[in-house]
Amino acid sequence: MRRAAIALGLGALGVALGWLVARGGLDEWSGARARAAVALAALGWAVFLRDRRREGRPVAVPVAHGVAGAIALTAAAAWFNFGAVGATGGVHRHDVFHYYVGSKYHRELGYGLIYRCAALAEAEAGGEGLVRQRMFRDLATDRLVPAAEALRDPAVCHRRFAPARWQSFRADVANLRRGLNEPAWRQSQIDHGYNPTPAWTVTSGLLSRVVPSSDLGLRLLASLDTALVALTVALLGGSFGWRVAALALVLWGTQEPGKFSWVAFSMLRFDWFALVVASLVALRRGHAGLAGAALGWAAAMRGFPALGLVGVLLSGVASPALRARFAPDRRRFVVGFAAAAALLVALGAAVVGPASWAEWTHHIRRHAAVASSNKAGLGILVSFDPEHRVERVQARLPGAAADAWMQRWADEVRATRDARRVPLRALQVLFGALLVVALGRARRPWIGLTLSLLAAPVATELSGYYLMLFVAAAVLAAARASLERWLLGFAAMVQVLMVMPAVGWFYDDRYLTISLAYVLASVLLTAVFARRPTPAGHTPPEAAADYDPVG
Repeated sequence: MRRAAIALGLGALGVALGWLVARGGLDEWSGARARAAVALAALGWAVFLRDRRREGRPVAVPVAHGVAGAIALTAAAAWFNFGAVGATGGVHRHDVFHYYVGSKYHRELGYGLIYRCAALAEAEAGGEGLVRQRMFRDLATDRLVPAAEALRDPAVCHRRFAPARWQSFRADVANLRRGLNEPAWRQSQIDHGYNPTPAWTVTSGLLSRVVPSSDLGLRLLASLDTALVALTVALLGGSFGWRVAALALVLWGTQEPGKFSWVAFSMLRFDWFALVVASLVALRRGHAGLAGAALGWAAAMRGFPALGLVGVLLSGVASPALRARFAPDRRRFVVGFAAAAALLVALGAAVVGPASWAEWTHHIRRHAAVASSNKAGLGILVSFDPEHRVERVQARLPGAAADAWMQRWADEVRATRDARRVPLRALQVLFGALLVVALGRARRPWIGLTLSLLAAPVATELSGYYLMLFVAAAVLAAARASLERWLLGFAAMVQVLMVMPAVGWFYDDRYLTISLAYVLASVLLTAVFARRPTPAGHTPPEAAADYDPVG
């Protein structure tokens, strides 16, 4: 209770100070500076605690944990820019448009018609003049085309909707459009479509068929992710200890890829992450079947969390004793994973349509082949060419409309990436070998699960906000306490880089830097656990002083 009181008291002071500083609003760079300051404060406190222990004068546990909790609460407020969140109305309508409309009308829209039919619905509601002045993305070719194309053949949409469903669709589009000005709505119509799997459509997406698109309904949907973050932190605290929970909250609040402006107040963008954390927690507590089911659910909704299965299968295989010890848990985990994934795949096919999974696979492959300014991963590093930076492309096309130079940039980046596929695969194989060594030496299945999930930016290119999965790296500090300081330093370093104009001005430069930082983090964390472990049964004194015993 004492540490909680200290955390709440000092945390309130930190949040109040941040709010006072941010009252005038925080722009992109000010927000990054605020997040960097919080991460540096957390790092400073962790270093201070270590130094006091080395001097033989350790700080009392309630004070040590209470201050850590206070900084974590301040970090959570920093994610919201200390209240300077702009006129969002509590709803990220750009995002919610895709998730709400894409799931509610998935049988009619599939993965290719969301923008075409939205343009037609808006035109029929009296917005034809605006529709004829803008572009939308043709998801069949991933090219930007005049939105007027939707008006040339209305039957493309009308024949897929029953009359009542079309009227409902028009009303929902109008409700979501109402909260966005013309530039913001225009931007939403050149995004990359509705991307969740059919499993997401019939689980999380069920809410779109229950909750109306009124302002109140949309705000309710947009608040769920905040509740999920609170739940994940509570789960981590209950299973991995107070300091791990505080570290996770600092990493979440001070991150760049999944920051407020990208994913806040959307519609269940964090559900897969909550399931990943639930899997880690269940595995930590010895409920391997439940852990596998949670990860199987996450994989059925987003695909890439399936990487975690490799981590559990290979955990401890280098040691005959650990291999035998983990065998029952491995079997239960695989059964849980397979059962949940199979059930959700079948449910998606039954509810959304038998061809839905094939259509999603085709859509995601096409999306993955497209150059996008907010993707991150090893592929971004390998395909980088200074001549194809946005700044250079704009200079070669003086006076060109944004649509023209954006398309040229995407074409050039895609061509370079295709030409460098062989060295990319070679680097991935080398990292895979390092990962196998680390997993083979992992002393706990949850360590293997975490390491394999953190391999995602090396194994594939992700939309940047999925790198929020690095919040899960906090659990590794329960095995090696020194990683707390390393992770806090990493969070601060990324934010410091983001305030440098040479890095942060163009999105392709920013995500090149993010890719470099997170790929290096994946490699270094994997290398740490690839080293020969300490003797079995030995817990470093530093870890025992800071964290609950590793189970």
